[in-house]
Order: sequence, then structure tokens, then C-alpha cells
Amino acid sequence: MARLHRTAIGLGLVGLLAGGTGFLVFADTVRGLEPAHDARADGIVVLTGDEDRIATGVRLLVEGRAQRLLISGVHPSTRMPTELKRRIDGADAARRAVVRCCVDIGHEALNTSGNAEEARSWVRANGFRSVMVVTSGYHMMRSRAEFARSMPDIEVVSYPVRTGRNLQLEAWWQHWPTTRLLMAEYVKFLGASARLAVWRVLAVRDDDPRPSSHPGGLPSASASAGSGQ
Repeated sequence: MARLHRTAIGLGLVGLLAGGTGFLVFADTVRGLEPAHDARADGIVVLTGDEDRIATGVRLLVEGRAQRLLISGVHPSTRMPTELKRRIDGADAARRAVVRCCVDIGHEALNTSGNAEEARSWVRANGFRSVMVVTSGYHMMRSRAEFARSMPDIEVVSYPVRTGRNLQLEAWWQHWPTTRLLMAEYVKFLGASARLAVWRVLAVRDDDPRPSSHPGGLPSASASAGSGQ
């Protein structure tokens, strides 16, 4: 029992060390995220949550970085986000025309996984092959994991936004609200990464051309049935 107890403590310490190291890598990666200067894609998907995200997405659309823009996860009672209205009213005629013709509002998504599913339907409906994801920097890694699982055949371009939520990413360890947000986001990122890993394993298994067999080497009933198709 003493050996088992020591083993459990050792494993717990290793787990804490691994988790702590992973969090430090995650936080440092988030701190260094920057959008590509010439980022472009067929479509832009803005994930709601911070007003700066919508403003950035509209700007990218007006600059001609993509053909259409989807604002995903808008509350069902909201027909047009306040920031989008302001951007339309304050723009010149040409910009207003771009925004009015090429912005779609998604009301179905309730979380990041839902954003990815909503975006997948939109991407397929428009025949796009690439999509630019606009969200806060601390949220980007989890978003990419969810998008990779939802639409593996689509190129995902990251466009992280420096959010205005009073975060201090440059010295996050000195600012408890920022540290707490990063820790919570890291846990969610681990969950999204685990789901992506499981999906990839199952996808590889489904794509395996080898027929399943019984221990005696005879093909299974399902394999026999499929061989005649």
C-alpha cells in the first residue's frame, strides 16, 4: 500500500508538472500571436464575444480580403449587431454597399464548437475552400482545433484580435484576471484538442481500406456485404 501511495503521488506530481508546462507554452503562444499582414481567404468568419472582433472582420471585408463575412453566434433576438450598424452608418457609400451585400448573420451557434458547425454549413453553401477566423488571440487556438475537426478539408487562416477586455497578455503573470482567463481557456483548449485527436483516430480507422476479419481469417459479414457494392 505504501508503494502504491508513493506511485500515486509521483504520478500526480508528474501530471501537475506536465500541465503547468503545457499552460506556460500555451500562454506564451497566445502572447505572441499576430495576424499575417496580407491575410486573405474566400470567406471571413467572426466569432462573437468581443466587439473588436466584429469591427476587425468588417474592416477586412471592406479591404477586399474575402468575398463574404459571417458573424457567427449572434443572439437570436439580434438582427444586426450594434458595431455592424455603426460601421455601416459611418462608412462611405461604397463601403456601405459592400457590408450590406456581403455580410451574413448566424444565430445558431451557442459556443465555439457551434461556431465551427455553423461556419461549415456557410462555407459549403458558398463553395469556399478557405476561411479566415477572426477572434480574440486567447481564443484562437481552441477555435482552430474546433474548425479543424469540423472542416478538415478547408484551409483555416488565423486572424487574432487584440481584445479590449482589459487584458495584459504581455505580462499576464502579473495580472490575475488575465492569468485566470488564460487558465480557463487552456482547459477548454485541452478539451477541444482531445476531441480533435479522437476524431482523427476515428477518421483514419474509417478510411482504412483493409477489411476487418474474424480471428480465423474469414472476412466479417459486413465486409462481405460491402464487397459487392
